[in-house]
Amino acid sequence: MARKPKLHKKIKELTPAESLAQVKALLKRKRPMKSNELKPGHLIFSAYNAKDKTQTYDRTPLVLILRRNKTHTLGLNFHWIPFSMRINLVKHIMQMNAANIRQRKPLQFSYKDLKPMLRSLGYAPCIRLYINRRFGKQGVIIPNYQLMDMARLRTETFTKGRFTASEMFQMAKSKGKSKNGYKRKKQNK
Repeated sequence: MARKPKLHKKIKELTPAESLAQVKALLKRKRPMKSNELKPGHLIFSAYNAKDKTQTYDRTPLVLILRRNKTHTLGLNFHWIPFSMRINLVKHIMQMNAANIRQRKPLQFSYKDLKPMLRSLGYAPCIRLYINRRFGKQGVIIPNYQLMDMARLRTETFTKGRFTASEMFQMAKSKGKSKNGYKRKKQNK
């Protein structure tokens, strides 16, 4: 007897009401974040108070940490990534780390390895540099097995208007092109 192929459900973005319920559940897990817990591959949800208030920023970023030092965190803010791109990114990360996710171990993660993929697929406008001391003292470190659940959330809280992730992505992309930010020309050495 032939087996029927498994039908995969199409992954859908949560509605604002569903997202709000998820955020309320997340906030129940909020606790002081220790700097030794904030390492590459961790996804964090916290308040952020930007230094430059003239720019639009996300007050509650959902950040995948790419690199971190004593003063700054380089992260990929999920709120700046359009939904379909967010899902593709999480699928890629989950494929790279399937065994670790099943065993609930930390992600094997290297920004150096991920950087070419992020640039080639257009994620560069979503990479943000954060000042460590401007993150809220409390937050939530999301377990890696919940990456897809978090990718489905609509929890962005941008200043200076009600922007969607797609709108912010387009604005960042346009700004990057106009300043040669993420599309830098190779210089002759």
